[in-house]
Amino acid sequence: MKVASVLESVTVYRQGAVCTRTARVEPVAVEDLRVRIVGLPLVAKPGSLRARVLDRADLHVVDVRAGFDVELGTDTDLAAEVRAVEAAQEHSGRVALAIDRIDRELAEMRGLLPSFREPPRREPPREAPLVAMLALGDLVETRMAELATRRRALAIELEDAKERERTAAARLREAGTAARTARATVARAAIVTLTGTPDTACTIAIEYEVPGARWVPTYQLALGDGGGALAMRASIAQRTGEDWTAVRLALSTASLRRRTAIPELRSLRVGRAQAEPQRAGWREPPPGLEGLFADYEAAAVLRPPKARTVMTRMAAPPVPPPLAAPAPMMFGAPGGAASGGMPPPPPQMASMSPAPMVARAMAAPMLQQAPARPSRARAESNSYQANDGAEMDDLELPESLSESTGAALSLPPEPSGPSQAQLDYEMLEINGPEGSQRGRLAPAAAHALAFASVTVQIEVVASAVTRAEQLAASVAHAPVPRDCIPPMEQDRFDYRFDAIAPADVPATGAWTNVKVMDCAVDLAPRYVCVPAVDPAVYRTLEVGNRSSHALLPGPLDVSKHGQFLLTTMLGPVGPGVRGRRIGLGVEESIKVVRNTRFAETSAGLFRGTTALPHEIDIDVDNRLGVPIELEVRERMPVVGNDEKDLEVEENEITPPWTAVDEPPGGMLVHGLRRWRVTVVARANTKLVAKFTIKMPADRMLVGGNRRS
Repeated sequence: MKVASVLESVTVYRQGAVCTRTARVEPVAVEDLRVRIVGLPLVAKPGSLRARVLDRADLHVVDVRAGFDVELGTDTDLAAEVRAVEAAQEHSGRVALAIDRIDRELAEMRGLLPSFREPPRREPPREAPLVAMLALGDLVETRMAELATRRRALAIELEDAKERERTAAARLREAGTAARTARATVARAAIVTLTGTPDTACTIAIEYEVPGARWVPTYQLALGDGGGALAMRASIAQRTGEDWTAVRLALSTASLRRRTAIPELRSLRVGRAQAEPQRAGWREPPPGLEGLFADYEAAAVLRPPKARTVMTRMAAPPVPPPLAAPAPMMFGAPGGAASGGMPPPPPQMASMSPAPMVARAMAAPMLQQAPARPSRARAESNSYQANDGAEMDDLELPESLSESTGAALSLPPEPSGPSQAQLDYEMLEINGPEGSQRGRLAPAAAHALAFASVTVQIEVVASAVTRAEQLAASVAHAPVPRDCIPPMEQDRFDYRFDAIAPADVPATGAWTNVKVMDCAVDLAPRYVCVPAVDPAVYRTLEVGNRSSHALLPGPLDVSKHGQFLLTTMLGPVGPGVRGRRIGLGVEESIKVVRNTRFAETSAGLFRGTTALPHEIDIDVDNRLGVPIELEVRERMPVVGNDEKDLEVEENEITPPWTAVDEPPGGMLVHGLRRWRVTVVARANTKLVAKFTIKMPADRMLVGGNRRS
């Protein structure tokens, strides 16, 4: 049963994404229902398939496997861009063909010249037909002028057609890899096996992992008169082979490749180091495996015997060469022949479907392990019998053939451990009740894919999957937008952000900007000035994160009243963290002037101490129409621990300042002092700081005594 699916949600990780599709299954009267859900991209990883029934408690998924689906399309199924390219190419071809015909006709017209027949001997020359020659010249000239005019028009039309062809091809490239460009497409399919009888419709959800997707965070800040709003956005690039149209997006900083298994605690032993044993999921078959087929064999005895065909006696059966594993068969070759140089199948196998034939061809080495069984009919009539059906395990060989080819039919010794094919758990299948290896796991036989009356060779599917994987891998090396920082682990915690609205992300590999959420933050405007370095006043916003998500570092676009101001950087802000500042540039409406005075005097009883008084006056002029909170930073001289005779005294500080213990901006500055004052609208404020440096009179400071 083939069911279409719809992409519902996508979770994008650092590299790759996890997609969820839903399929609506109508009720059918089948106990064990196998549903083929189509529409999955080729890059979907088969080992990541997960399935569940959403709206039925009595139905469960017992198995889900990956397959392929081939879909035939018509001209109406193709994308509009593809049809436009084909139409432009067809029009260009017609115009080019018309120009070629005109060129050939022009060449013929140039060859129309009057010719004169040689007169017979002893006859006078004949009179030239001047009227006919002039008429021919007029005809050639008129016709060539018409052809030249038409050719110039066609040349202009051809140039326009080529331009339309280039435009249509560019639109097709921009349409993404999900646009249908062929009339037959190969896609992934999920084969889901359900239990129970679905008497009503149910919905099945398929979850799978795809590579070729990544994201980076960005932010937008809209300022107004009463504050501002911070919105988180994301730039997403994906080339998974399917367009994400109106899907619920989620963004995660986690890595899909990170190991999440619970660590195994091992005992510590004292002694010689030993090699770490390799652990594998392979286990030997349990004892008593043959007992599982007792009922099957008992039922086989009660079945009526199959019709047998007695074959003629072989006079001198030739000794065949040693049997070898057959080459993989590819069906769909011309004439029905299989590739690999194998002979055509016998008449008994002519009516078999391709998949059983390949399965039996791959199972041929197992037949060598079964010993030849004696036959009563062969002993009586000196002939051998074979089933008229397709059961190859019932094939009976003549006694002379089995004796003469005993060495040829012998198998090489089996390896002690499992092979690499047996460790590929996704490609293992359990053998049926027929054969010597029944009930055992074995690699699945290679077979062709036949859907919708189309036979697809495995090489074609493999090349399509490889091409899709290469396109998906190109996204991992694509350059990120300017100033964007890819999401990394934040203090060993991973965060998930759910988009507030469905979004569209085309599968072009280009960066698409979508809105993620409105950030619950507190924004407080602050102004900062360091007049000793620069008298300019800088606007800042103090951000307090009130949400449960961390704000990742990324570029921030700031606008005010709908007009773009600048782009700055937003640092990481954890949940509940306050005090993170965002720089918004220089505020021209606030002026700061710094004046200093310095003197050098003698102090002490015997004038043995030099006093260096410093005075700093800072005038602040607020020309804005609103009050502001201004932070003014100054730096005091710091006395080293090894200096015993040096002393710094703070004399007068108006208004009082505070010493800054925490490093502003991540850098520790010794002796930092800070004023935080409120300046009313259109008013002035004065800040004063006086301090004195004292030291012995016979010494001076390195670099000069002035320190303000």
